[in-house]
Amino acid sequence: MFSRNLGLISEQDQEALRDSKVLIAGTGGMGGVCAEVLVRMGVENLTLVDHDIYEESNFNRQLHANKDSIGRYKVEVLAEEFLKINPKINIKFFPEKVSLENIESLLDQVDYVVNGMDEMYNSLILERTARKKGITIVDAWLTPYASVFVMTPDSPHWEDFLDLPTKGVPFDQLTPELCNEAVDIEVKYTFSHFSPFKIISKELVQDIVYKKRPRPSLAPVVWLSGVLMANEVFKLATKQPHTDYRGIFFDQYEMSLQAGTAKTFKKVA
Repeated sequence: MFSRNLGLISEQDQEALRDSKVLIAGTGGMGGVCAEVLVRMGVENLTLVDHDIYEESNFNRQLHANKDSIGRYKVEVLAEEFLKINPKINIKFFPEKVSLENIESLLDQVDYVVNGMDEMYNSLILERTARKKGITIVDAWLTPYASVFVMTPDSPHWEDFLDLPTKGVPFDQLTPELCNEAVDIEVKYTFSHFSPFKIISKELVQDIVYKKRPRPSLAPVVWLSGVLMANEVFKLATKQPHTDYRGIFFDQYEMSLQAGTAKTFKKVA
């Protein structure tokens, strides 16, 4: 089934992919693309988590969003489609949010975590717990350009290197306002690369950060980010050099790459 991979990767690499255990939280745009690429590369152990169902607004970017999947859980649809690709795949899916109640069981026997979620609070539950367990995290952030980040157990987390206001705050004290402030700083960091305000207005970005307007998404950015995330999982599984916590940004307009820089961005009062 995966013989066409060989020559570009070794049989040992293929075995490493097959045996890797990957959790993907958030299986809509980037997460859904990442999951599909991993399945088609030969990953056979996947856990999918997403509480959301398909709707028409997903059609512009989500691989299996169509008239037949409207109203169905995304994780259920993806599991069905992936089993058509590889009936041997060991796939578990959970139509629910990542929460304090389920996170320990979700991360049981997981090698790599892919974060495709939008919500800061749920992302912190996922990533803080993954770090506690020594699990490497692959992530991508809001930007008009494709991006990818890798946080290994011995590297800083974005709460640390961006000095987010959520750092060290217990879960029961993480307010929506505090999470929004953290997103604001995260966005300032991602938007410090290339020239995003040629594409999107500052006013729209602030409205998105503070949840006054829905987040826009364009298929090339979403799909490129999803593929980059899957590629980082591939490199991690096969012990190759990979992106770090500062991230890589790809300007699909100018066709150029830019490595992230460890800057600190404080919220402006």
